[in-house]
Amino acid sequence: MADIDTLLGALAAKAPPSALSSLESDVFQGLALRHEQATAQRGMVLAVAAAAVVGIAGSVAPAAPAQAEPLFGVPQSAPSHLLAD
Repeated sequence: MADIDTLLGALAAKAPPSALSSLESDVFQGLALRHEQATAQRGMVLAVAAAAVVGIAGSVAPAAPAQAEPLFGVPQSAPSHLLAD
């Protein structure tokens, strides 16, 4: 038992390593980085989910039939067009 007490006493007398003083800031920087990564990943998952919902809704919803009509031609409801038919 005396050997352990001697070793612990010698360890207590030593100065702590200099890397120990910056340990707290390093840990908090790592936590902040993980938080930022989690936030970015959550945003990407939300964007993918929204795109999937819009894509599925767009493919399931019935589309209106296409009607081709000249851009600068006589409109269908013009009086001259109605009289000609």
